[in-house]
Amino acid sequence: MATLNFYLDKADKNGRSFIQMTYLANGQKFRHSIKYKLTPTQWLVSKQRVRVKQTDDEFVNSHLNSIEDIIRKAEKESLLVNNSINFSFVKQRFNDALDKRDDKKTFFGYFNEYMEAAKGKLKESTISRYKTCLNHLTNFRTAKKYELTFERINGQFYKQFVSYLTDDCKILNNTTGNYVKMVKAFMNFATDMGYNKSGNDFKKFKVFKEDSELIYLSEEELLKLFHLKLTSAKLSIVRDNFCFACFTGLRYSDITKLKKENIKDDYIEIKTEKTRDFLKIPLNIYAKQLLAKNNGFLPKLFSNQKTNDYLKDLGKVAEINEPIHIVKYRGVEKVEFLEPKHNFISTHTARRTFVTISLEKGMRPETVMSITGHKDYKTFKKYIKLTDKVKLAEMNNIWSPKMHVA
Repeated sequence: MATLNFYLDKADKNGRSFIQMTYLANGQKFRHSIKYKLTPTQWLVSKQRVRVKQTDDEFVNSHLNSIEDIIRKAEKESLLVNNSINFSFVKQRFNDALDKRDDKKTFFGYFNEYMEAAKGKLKESTISRYKTCLNHLTNFRTAKKYELTFERINGQFYKQFVSYLTDDCKILNNTTGNYVKMVKAFMNFATDMGYNKSGNDFKKFKVFKEDSELIYLSEEELLKLFHLKLTSAKLSIVRDNFCFACFTGLRYSDITKLKKENIKDDYIEIKTEKTRDFLKIPLNIYAKQLLAKNNGFLPKLFSNQKTNDYLKDLGKVAEINEPIHIVKYRGVEKVEFLEPKHNFISTHTARRTFVTISLEKGMRPETVMSITGHKDYKTFKKYIKLTDKVKLAEMNNIWSPKMHVA
């Protein structure tokens, strides 16, 4: 009888252990260490896999699955050749498979493995951004004649890659920062898996993150959209879903997954797609009207990209034309945009709209956070942008002369 087990090795002084594999057959065994450290609370003993809390956990489990697949394939081959599971045969096939895989892998090969393991676990839009990042890395290597290996992901690479994205590709700082963040995420994974043995210079890479203009609709604009008479069926579908998100604070990913059983009397009860949090969201009168209008449910929404395109068309039809001045940076160069507001409306505008209008109308921040699922104020506050009208009203209310009774 043959057995294959994954378990945690002896813990270091910080309580973290490498994952160990042991294969036993014919009274003999061999071990293979997976160079990824974790704590006992991160390990599911019954499943012999990592408890999935973040993206890297998915990749580690995928790697463990691939290790197990090599063993199982070798066992099947041994049964065909030897009419039994032969320990030495399986061990040799396992070592040969690892050697062959390591010989073929390059920096780009491991990056592709990183993305392949993410399929079905991360959103397609996230995978698409990783692919774009990989394309930039490939083009950077050619354009700058900079061969990419783990040894060369250092300070020199960082300066040249950022310069290439900014100067050659004309990419804005926040997008450049996202690509640097992706490279760091991959390098962390490669280091934890033992692929990168060339140091941790990449941990010093600065990820650009500049505050960006948060676009939201005013209450007047939202109600104008809500009451708008439309002849286009697709714009009507997008409008109803978007307005429902504005009245509930739901993300696009949750709106698209919403089912009839999630709607219970005066509440939506849902486990969110992004954070896996369970939320119970009260339905206000406008949200109820949208549900009643659509026979108790919302019409099926289009893809995120198409919905964003249709939202801009919808905003144009609704004449949401307030001029919006956006300032961004490319390196130290200021890049300015002045366009009508409808050009900036997207699915995420709904969540910002819900937060902003709710606060403007006097809802307590902790109540808003309990509805949206925000756990800390630092993350929540980026959604807050009170209008000048609200600031003026509150200033006058606080500082108005008080009546004195004689």
